[in-house]
Amino acid sequence: MDEQSDKELVKQFRKGNNHAYTLLVKRHQDRIYRLACIYLYHEQDAMDACQEVFMRAYKGLAGFRFQSEPFTWLYRTLRNVCSEYNRKFSRDKYVQHDEEVISNIVDSANTETTQHLIEVREIIKKLPRRQHEVVLLRIFEGLSIEETATTMNCRPGTVKALLNKAQKQLRILNG
Repeated sequence: MDEQSDKELVKQFRKGNNHAYTLLVKRHQDRIYRLACIYLYHEQDAMDACQEVFMRAYKGLAGFRFQSEPFTWLYRTLRNVCSEYNRKFSRDKYVQHDEEVISNIVDSANTETTQHLIEVREIIKKLPRRQHEVVLLRIFEGLSIEETATTMNCRPGTVKALLNKAQKQLRILNG
């Protein structure tokens, strides 16, 4: 069953096969978690958001219309959940906590790679929302232009334009 597409797993789940749902979760949980960490800036909230996404998926897959890939649907659900979390809590709380987490990571790991990743994350957070999103999906998640367009519900040309603008903006921000 591991070789089945996501859409096939959804079909199997809708027929009552809970193992298919488990496989779908295993296939996407790391990716959803990584994205949640970036959107929420707090590890525990990211874990809670992932759990919420997969709970909503469990309840909502019965109505899945197969007009997009299941990952696209999960991603959009994640975006909604993260927006709810960010509205619920002030961003200042996350930024303050994020700085503490970053300093703890640097103190414990103290590696050049960790420091570089932290710097990249801080720079990317300064991009406008759509540019931030295209960088996350295209660069960090490795989605193709077409997959990114589908996930963001826009045209491939829009993805290319946003990516180009983001690259220019990142050059400016990085000095």
